[in-house]
Amino acid sequence: MNKKFLFVLCALFTVEVLAFAKKPPTMPNSYDSTGVSARSFAMGYTGAAMPGSLEGVFYNSASLGFNNTERVQLEAAVVAIRNTDLDNNIISSFDPIDLGFTSFVIMQRQGAISWRTYSSNDTEKKDGSNFYKKSEHIKAVTISAANVNDAGVSLGLNLSYLYGTVAESSVFNGTPFAQTSSGNGFTMDIGLMAPVRGNLYFGINFENVVGMMWWEHYDYDQLPFGIRTGLGYVTGKFNLLADWNKKFYRFGNAENDNLYSVGIEQYIGSMFVLRAGAQTPSVTSEDKIKYTYGAGINVSVFSLSFAGETYKYESERVYQYSFSLRVMI
Repeated sequence: MNKKFLFVLCALFTVEVLAFAKKPPTMPNSYDSTGVSARSFAMGYTGAAMPGSLEGVFYNSASLGFNNTERVQLEAAVVAIRNTDLDNNIISSFDPIDLGFTSFVIMQRQGAISWRTYSSNDTEKKDGSNFYKKSEHIKAVTISAANVNDAGVSLGLNLSYLYGTVAESSVFNGTPFAQTSSGNGFTMDIGLMAPVRGNLYFGINFENVVGMMWWEHYDYDQLPFGIRTGLGYVTGKFNLLADWNKKFYRFGNAENDNLYSVGIEQYIGSMFVLRAGAQTPSVTSEDKIKYTYGAGINVSVFSLSFAGETYKYESERVYQYSFSLRVMI
């Protein structure tokens, strides 16, 4: 009797979800988080083949396998300035991460734990007396680990817990509406990195191999599957990286262009470093190229990195600046 009762309850619940659940008001790119350091921002958002890099918690967890220091590394990143003539609703839809504190990472040896932002923005639409407002905030806590086998190949894994809220309010034809929904989910990324020859490394990362987000009052989201691969020429004082990245969105009509990135880093002595890079879906269209640049200074146990980027969107120029601070204990 109990089994039949439970079966009926499950059937009714399934029918209700299929009949009434609707797509949450998230965008396809609401889960396109960025890296965790101004260093990688300044280098064209590259990092799939950068061994021993703290940025591996985002670009390729297998990177952590090549970290040999016992010291604890901590880094926090902030998006400080965004300057554009675009309407805030347009830029928020294109780039869902607004100004403010975006990530924090703790790494030691081949393991790390991090907190980072997937989206954090507010949008509003008006049509006469009708309006619609939405506030979207999605974050993630990630545990990363990697191990190098006897052949020198590193395998890495990211396990993330996602949490967030989506708040909506509107007035349509004089009828008000307001609702706040909380969401929880998880993702798993798998990475591989290996030396090719000399100072040349190859890396590949599979993002959101499994990735789901469940929302109160709504149906679930399936996160976009992503592939990032690249080559890195790494000497310590001079580093050159090249990445290819593609996302396969599970819903919506967002463009899933190939993204090609290149970044360069040159140390000047032991204290100063200069960085530059570019990212584009098309090398033949200059309007689609995102240019990045930055610098860093190392003093004792502190490393301060600054990054700037500029690109065009809907014929308007966008400038964005960020910085991050790393401490080694």
